[in-house]
Amino acid sequence: MIRNLDLDLLRSFAAVADLGSISAAARKVGRSQSAVSLQMDRLAESLGFQVLERRGRAVSPTPRGAAFLEDARRLLDLNDRVLTQHVHGAFAQPLRLGFVQDVGEGVMQRILYRLAASFPQAPITVRVCTTVTMLDKLKAEDLDIAVGLRNESDLPTTLLLREPMVWIAARHLRLDREAPVPLVLFENPCICRSAAISALNAAGRAFRIAFTSPSLPGLMAAVGAGIGVTVRSPRALRPDLAVVADLDRASLPDMEFVLYGRPGSRPPALAKVEEILLEELRREHPLYAVA
Repeated sequence: MIRNLDLDLLRSFAAVADLGSISAAARKVGRSQSAVSLQMDRLAESLGFQVLERRGRAVSPTPRGAAFLEDARRLLDLNDRVLTQHVHGAFAQPLRLGFVQDVGEGVMQRILYRLAASFPQAPITVRVCTTVTMLDKLKAEDLDIAVGLRNESDLPTTLLLREPMVWIAARHLRLDREAPVPLVLFENPCICRSAAISALNAAGRAFRIAFTSPSLPGLMAAVGAGIGVTVRSPRALRPDLAVVADLDRASLPDMEFVLYGRPGSRPPALAKVEEILLEELRREHPLYAVA
């Protein structure tokens, strides 16, 4: 007997998996918490295995649920693509997106894969640059939407996620407590640069700018070479790098990723673009996602 999967159940399941919370998923899909709980029971019953398990205060997919989740996402993407092309009309206007380098290649690749599937006729342009540059381009209407770090702006914003800033250096680097801390930083303006200098000033620790670069690969190459210490999120850690315990008294703030829109009217397709950006960025970092 052929059975059909309920896409509403799959969409709620994906939301719970992304956000790690049934209550947060309920807000996202526009249902009550009890309704989403019942949906998850119905999904488990239809599949014949549990798709979710509770770990402390969080909810996450079971091993079989995690394997099923990838296929569920493919079904949802196919559904959305069919609706976009055949029901809502094919969108062929250019999509112009901005990202800070910290978003990461893996996340960006998934975002572009989904955008290409949802808008096969739309030319896509991506600009990877600083948050300040993206804000200027949004105001000039050279970009449609952008993911950057928190910055003062009167543009429409949505908080995506928070991550802690940490001091990072090569594992072999040893800091002399009597010598100024050698810093490896982006050029101004940079939120992490300002946070590092403010933290060291507050802790009464001397420092010097040992290296500056406009690119993240250049910055991390200098850190790996042992030139000095930088401030990034824990995602920047590699096997050859470590968090610097010697600077734990120089406390750092959180890093906030924000979705920026442009002023005025926007094409209807941007609502779908925003949805994809929100899902993929929060999926990448569920521990720090903002529900």
